[in-house]
Amino acid sequence: MNARLILAATALALGLALLGYAWPQPSPDAELVVDDNWTLPATTPSERRTDLPANLATYWPGRKPTSSTAAEAAAADSQREPTRHDWKLIGVIRQGDNLSALVQDPQRNILMLSPGDRLDEQRSVSELKLTSLRWRDDEGGTGELQLYPEPAAE
Repeated sequence: MNARLILAATALALGLALLGYAWPQPSPDAELVVDDNWTLPATTPSERRTDLPANLATYWPGRKPTSSTAAEAAAADSQREPTRHDWKLIGVIRQGDNLSALVQDPQRNILMLSPGDRLDEQRSVSELKLTSLRWRDDEGGTGELQLYPEPAAE
């Protein structure tokens, strides 16, 4: 009976050793160093694609001049005839496959419009793109509001 117990214990010890229970497992830190040995890609220096306008106060509505020269230009502009504030496309929002436009009306209210909505009494939104809004009036004329209009166009 003793021989059977000794033989069973020896077989169990040998079996556990063969299964790997007798050897220590490698530490997780050593595995991470070997498996995840990667580096960040080298980035190229970012270059400015276009020059910014000199006077952002006239380019974006609601901005105040940030320098004395811009303040003088704004004062000179205010002495001239008041400019007509027209519709401005502020942003285009994508929700799934649907596009909506944030538009500032002449009274400076912010509206969210979708294709088919009315801009005013004569015009309605016909098409939205990521950087523009196309409208059609009741006589069949068309026009476009750009998200980033040229400063000279204002």
